[in-house]
Amino acid sequence: MSVTRILGIAPYEAMRNLMTQLASGMDNVELTAFVGDLEPGAEIAGRYTDHDFDVILSRGGTAELLRRKTNLPVVDIELSMYDILRAIRLAEGSNSRYAIVGFPAITRNAYILCDMLKLDAELYTIHHEEEARRTLEELAKGGCPMVLCDMVTNSIAHEYGIPALLITSGSESVEAALHQAVSIGQTFLAQREHTRMLEAALSAAAENVIILDEEGREVFSGVQEELPAAVRSRLQACHRTVQEEGSRRTVATVRDRQYILSGRLINTPRRRYTSITVQTSSTRPALEKHGIRFLNKEEVMDLSSNNFYGTTQLNASQLYDRYATSTAALMLVGESGSGEEQIARLIYSRSPLQHAPLCVIDCALLQKKGWDYLTGSDFSPLTDIGATVSFTHVEALEEEWFMQLFRTIRDTNFKQRNRLMFCCTLQGSEGLSPRCRKLIDWFSCTVVDLPALRSHREDIPHLASLYLSLLNMRDAREIAGLEPEALRLMENYDWPANYDQFRRVLQELALLTDTPYITADTVRRVLQREERMYPSQAGGQLADMLRGRTLEEVDRIAMNLALGECNGNQRAAAARLGISRTTLWRMLQKENPAES
Repeated sequence: MSVTRILGIAPYEAMRNLMTQLASGMDNVELTAFVGDLEPGAEIAGRYTDHDFDVILSRGGTAELLRRKTNLPVVDIELSMYDILRAIRLAEGSNSRYAIVGFPAITRNAYILCDMLKLDAELYTIHHEEEARRTLEELAKGGCPMVLCDMVTNSIAHEYGIPALLITSGSESVEAALHQAVSIGQTFLAQREHTRMLEAALSAAAENVIILDEEGREVFSGVQEELPAAVRSRLQACHRTVQEEGSRRTVATVRDRQYILSGRLINTPRRRYTSITVQTSSTRPALEKHGIRFLNKEEVMDLSSNNFYGTTQLNASQLYDRYATSTAALMLVGESGSGEEQIARLIYSRSPLQHAPLCVIDCALLQKKGWDYLTGSDFSPLTDIGATVSFTHVEALEEEWFMQLFRTIRDTNFKQRNRLMFCCTLQGSEGLSPRCRKLIDWFSCTVVDLPALRSHREDIPHLASLYLSLLNMRDAREIAGLEPEALRLMENYDWPANYDQFRRVLQELALLTDTPYITADTVRRVLQREERMYPSQAGGQLADMLRGRTLEEVDRIAMNLALGECNGNQRAAAARLGISRTTLWRMLQKENPAES
């Protein structure tokens, strides 16, 4: 029995794992699978010739792009009705209006489902990335709260601040596509013509040369080692510049190695090729372990699109945009687990300085080598212009270092040339630490108050649906949501460790769940354990607060606590207290008669 050699290019890791798992049970399949969406997926396919594989297996827009860029037959993993229905049910569980945006493979079946189920959903069919971008831009202007989409649209939706639920392919869809790939591969077993451009001339060339054609496909490589993904990405950027300008030299640093890429243009009568020489050298030890980390906008966006905060905080992106457009120093303040560092990255990615580096300095890790680099190196971020520098854990610095570092930053007018941000955690009833208050005074910081999760419980169903969608994609799960009683339990819990705790609990609930919906019993069991781990301090504090008070004073305290928890919203506070809004108004007038 002949074996069909399949190149699998999946838009996300969980699908790659699913491809590999299903192919391992098929004797007539030899599968090599990678993760790559659109251009990155095409780049992966470009590394191989027609002799390496018989057929390519991919999905959606990536499959369409590959058909234009390769001579191999491409099989599309169709999305089944059940795949789309599962995503629709998950979206409905968030109680939000949503639109379905995708390539014809998605919207064709979505139209049928919406018609059968009488669903009032907005559907938009796209055929390429630019069309997706235009569609999402219009949806963002119209205030669309959520989209159901494929991987292409999912990435773009994050740029426009629209929460997205990815429609994932189930095992039945992938298995059907594998069988189709075998059938097509057997049909195309005849020898395919191909050209090995420049191979004879390059056979004796130096072993550190890579040749790319006009589309960025590798036609020759004398580099023996496997280059890191970051270097591969920089290699493609170098190629594009060479095609436009004729030459390019760039440097990529990965961990403790430096890669120097020198590119030049090779013209032939019919085609233009890029020759890139790759040289490596050791560099200084990585700064990250000494508390200093440099990120560019692309790295920040990658981190955001694949984690809890990037997925769930898009609703708040417009709120943080007002801080992003300012150049004022910021102090991000919140309870433990409120995600100050993640919100700092979000603000940076939307700021005018997003094209310059973000330097994150963790003062808890700032040992001698990091300190020497920060205060004595010519490459220190403190010598930059137009950069963003974010400090965390300033309480961990020795007093001498704290005073020396921040007095220097203040006295050299660093914040006039760059953007400063500080991330501080509230210390229980003590509030901000003295150091954080000192930094606010020294740098005239604008304070960004990050709300506790319990202050907007009504968002919990929406946040849960968004993160469960991410877990479905990442872990190849098929969870459709939480039971109504399970959602009520989640909404009624206080979440003392805020978003960090919420994320961790959702991850555990997804792990414990073998059914389409997370049950109330599972949620109750996990939250009971959380209550033991995070015992509430409210009881003792409340007893101290009420001791010796009159009934009228107790009523006033309850009213002020409710207003505080509801951020001054009188309707919500009245509902929390179990009284009418008119009664609450009368209580307020009694407390502040001068305002009546």
